[in-house]
Amino acid sequence: MPFYPSIRPWYDLIFPFIPAQLDFVLSYGADPALSIVDVGCGTGSLIVALAEIFRSTAGMDPDEDMLESARQKATSKPVGTWFLKAGMLDLDKELAPESVDRLICFGNTLPHLSVEEEVAEFLQQSFRVLKPNGIILIQIINYDRILDQKLDGLPSIENGVCRFERKYHYPQNPNHIQFQTKLTIRNTGQVIENNVPLLAIRPAHLLKIVADSGFCEIEQYGSFNKDPLNSQSQPCIIKAKKQ
Repeated sequence: MPFYPSIRPWYDLIFPFIPAQLDFVLSYGADPALSIVDVGCGTGSLIVALAEIFRSTAGMDPDEDMLESARQKATSKPVGTWFLKAGMLDLDKELAPESVDRLICFGNTLPHLSVEEEVAEFLQQSFRVLKPNGIILIQIINYDRILDQKLDGLPSIENGVCRFERKYHYPQNPNHIQFQTKLTIRNTGQVIENNVPLLAIRPAHLLKIVADSGFCEIEQYGSFNKDPLNSQSQPCIIKAKKQ
């Protein structure tokens, strides 16, 4: 079973809603008339929270089980949002040109693309579907930190229900790392293991692709609180604008 479907029942326990993400998005405009699309929305925690503020919101994800969880969250609240089974390279198919004010891609979603050419294609499609003065917001892991320090993984995530271990393996291909995970369910002892290739795109490379795609007013941060990006920052967060 693919990575995300295999951990979906416990996804919100492993990756709970982060209020700082909501605040970060709102810092670039909170007008209810803005239209917002979350690419790789997962179980929908962020886009459902945004739907309580904005009138036009949508979540996109290639996994139907994740979308079903997102729909359940949306129906449990008085919000109107819609969900599309689609991937990062499906923006042109699903969204009209110049139809979106804010495009979000958080959660280290982007590195699930295979090559930097696909990253460029995603950003070019993003540019086309954004309205003039529209903004894209991206968050990935800071791969400078991972690669330069040859980290063996990220800290395990633990709670009363499960333990989620995250390890890195460095194959000979310098552009990818293997993300090895082990999810242990405490009350049953069930173990779910996955091995996912990630495109280890460095911040400088990503910034160049963003600029080459036509975006301007590019900002880069090391946290959703807008701390500067440095060698110890765990995330790399980028904001860019379509002129």
